[in-house]
Amino acid sequence: MSVLVEFSRKWCHPEYAATPVELTELIDIEALLQIKLPKDYMEEVLEAGLPSPTLALLSSALEAELALPTVSELNPPLEIVRETKAWHEIGMPKNLIAIGNDCCGNKFCFVLHDLQNGCRPTAPVYFWDHDFDETNLIADSFRDWISMYLGSWADGLDYRNF
Repeated sequence: MSVLVEFSRKWCHPEYAATPVELTELIDIEALLQIKLPKDYMEEVLEAGLPSPTLALLSSALEAELALPTVSELNPPLEIVRETKAWHEIGMPKNLIAIGNDCCGNKFCFVLHDLQNGCRPTAPVYFWDHDFDETNLIADSFRDWISMYLGSWADGLDYRNF
């Protein structure tokens, strides 16, 4: 089972299905941004769609004192383009591609350089804090990042724990 499917089952209410993603949408944004998305990201979102976690993820992470920003949204393909371009205009470093957000509007990103020169199996995920203009490595890959929300700290917890 994909980690994003597992994430959806754990942190998303079953009445709010993940938004499906089509391969053509991903190919379109690759052309618009002149990039190649990492294979693991593409496989995960094509299989699982884009889940919408409930506030239980944030609440549970805060209670566990998890030192990891919590994802509140993964951007749909065209929103990746819009968010990236809009945030570049207001201060996000030009080398970041925004793939998701936390509850405060900070961005989870790939770095442009990692997405150029052909398709890679994986690419690191970074967190850009717009208040402090700081970019930090979160995980070595998309799958590793999503897996962090499924760690032992979350055993016995799910979308109902809010």
